[in-house]
Amino acid sequence: MQRPTTIRIMLMILYLKLVLLLMNVGTIVFNPGSLNEIDEAQRSTFITAITILTTVSIACIAGMILTINKKKYWPTLLIAFVLLICSTMMNQLHSMMTTLIIVMFLFRSSREYFRGVYVAPPSPRAKAAATAKSESTEDEESEKAALAEPDEAPAAPLVKLKKEPEVSIRAATPQDANTVFSLMIMAFEEYRSAIPPSSALAETEESVEEALRSGSESAVLLYEDDTAVAMARFKYENEAICFFRLSVVPHRRRRGYARQLVKWIEKEGVANGKTISRCKVRQSVQNNLVLYQNMDYEIVDQELIVRPEGTVKALTMEKKLWE
Repeated sequence: MQRPTTIRIMLMILYLKLVLLLMNVGTIVFNPGSLNEIDEAQRSTFITAITILTTVSIACIAGMILTINKKKYWPTLLIAFVLLICSTMMNQLHSMMTTLIIVMFLFRSSREYFRGVYVAPPSPRAKAAATAKSESTEDEESEKAALAEPDEAPAAPLVKLKKEPEVSIRAATPQDANTVFSLMIMAFEEYRSAIPPSSALAETEESVEEALRSGSESAVLLYEDDTAVAMARFKYENEAICFFRLSVVPHRRRRGYARQLVKWIEKEGVANGKTISRCKVRQSVQNNLVLYQNMDYEIVDQELIVRPEGTVKALTMEKKLWE
């Protein structure tokens, strides 16, 4: 995950302090003449004090770098105060540098980083794309296809239609399991070589059919000129309708089909008395986060999904549904 500026400043100051401490040690070791002004009785005490302060400071710096990388807020802050005490016993420069590190903890971006929910601001290009998308009409909007759970297929280049296709959406039945499964595999196939690969690729047509037949989940199909080109699966959890595996086949992306499916699911949720629409996205996919936020979804939770092939940081996003 990309670090916020405040965390990068913390680390930069820590590395600078480490260099200065090592330079001080080098001065004493390789230039002992600098201590000639101190009498023999005080020299031993001075060297001992400097050695202890330097050792403790270096240990604190190493500990802070480790805990920052592991996103441990309270251990990092505690070590920072210990380092501040040592710095005040050295010189004003070290004290000011450590104080600045502690000030960095007060920023919101730092707290979000340590909680693991920091989302880096989108690049100017992503912002421009999001603004253009919000200002265009729904028929002219172009979207990323797979906006689902933390397994998502990347967007394809913008495709301009020569004519308006006839688009229809309907709920899937257990007999549509093959279509639902095939659309999902086509959308997520390019994630087979990812680390970790998409968990969608581990599913089978039989498991999808059983879920649809048992009613543990449902699906919706989108047709373009009588050809199924997109789908999404969903289920109900308490007050929420939760959708996942939202898929658009690669050669039919950037046509607004993802948004149409999400809107259909939201209406289905309202019709069944649900007040929340919920999904999950990979935290590292900034474009998906921007698109969902443009659809009024907000981040409410984050989790680390551990798999044998690797780990995925996923964000839970929700939208309030109103009739």
